[in-house]
Amino acid sequence: MEYHHEILIVDDRLENLKLLSSFLLKEGYRVRSALDGETALLSIKAKHPDLILLDIKMDGMDGFEVCHHLKEDPQTAMIPIIFISARDDTEAKVRAFREGGVDYITKPFASEEVVARVRTHLQLNDYQHNLEKRIDEGVRKIKLLNEELELTQDEMIRTLGALMEKRDDETGQHVVRVAEFSRRLAQLVGLDTETTRLIYKATPLHDAGKVAIPDNILNKKGPLTPEEWEIMKTHAVKGYEIFKDSTRPVLKMAAIIAKEHHERWDGSGYPDGLKGEEISMAGRIVHIADVFDALSHKRVYKEAWSLDKVKAFMVENSGKMFDPTLTRLFLDHYDDFVAIRERFQN
Repeated sequence: MEYHHEILIVDDRLENLKLLSSFLLKEGYRVRSALDGETALLSIKAKHPDLILLDIKMDGMDGFEVCHHLKEDPQTAMIPIIFISARDDTEAKVRAFREGGVDYITKPFASEEVVARVRTHLQLNDYQHNLEKRIDEGVRKIKLLNEELELTQDEMIRTLGALMEKRDDETGQHVVRVAEFSRRLAQLVGLDTETTRLIYKATPLHDAGKVAIPDNILNKKGPLTPEEWEIMKTHAVKGYEIFKDSTRPVLKMAAIIAKEHHERWDGSGYPDGLKGEEISMAGRIVHIADVFDALSHKRVYKEAWSLDKVKAFMVENSGKMFDPTLTRLFLDHYDDFVAIRERFQN
């Protein structure tokens, strides 16, 4: 017969230990014994049994005290305890259950009763442990699935943003760089982790509204006419309209960024002419990131500027185009943004 469970019997009478052991050994259980409460606690500390048969009246520490000690310790609190006692009064039974016992067997006991109750509580305990294990496993699988879904969502957002940008940027890497710049600037200004995460994830969609701009305007090599420029500016509102009704935090953030990343600190931007802190922090951050990347890379309508020229432009336009606090942080950590730019080149 295989031994699957180990039971600790605690009783100060040797004949009781022997009798109970004989019942349980015949059923294939492993059995340990202790003649007093102190020894029992030491034995349990050394190795946790699957179930404890615990006498109440013993010299020194009685069964109630032993049970109390075990239930106070998170490491042993879940071990099922069956009290065994010659006391058949209601007071003893009530206290036994109050202390945390799962059952109560009155002496003298019959082998069938002891075996049946032991088997029942071991099965219940196994079921509980298996249930907890299955719940933990289920939670782990759900967490992994959520992580996979989030990664898939992130990949779809980046891919969609890149596809949109490829209409006027050969590689689509612009959206990757602007997202990285925006995350770094959000960290520098001290935004909380969740807001920084949302800005980073939503930024690749900042120019989503360009899908509504005709190719002849989007890819025009020369200067735009006033009429063409008015059409080009509509991409901010068009992008906002794509995402404005979403309940997803990332897409709600994308709507804000799409609409506000061309607003200027002095109020001269578009589409709403917002000024200063009327512009969301996300919009202000992405504006700086977007301009830095656009100026430092070649476009159909311009050659790439040198990094020194870009820096000088940022200095000149602090407090005009750009939030001065953000601009100062950007310039103070300029090498960080140059390093990101180099890491994510086409």
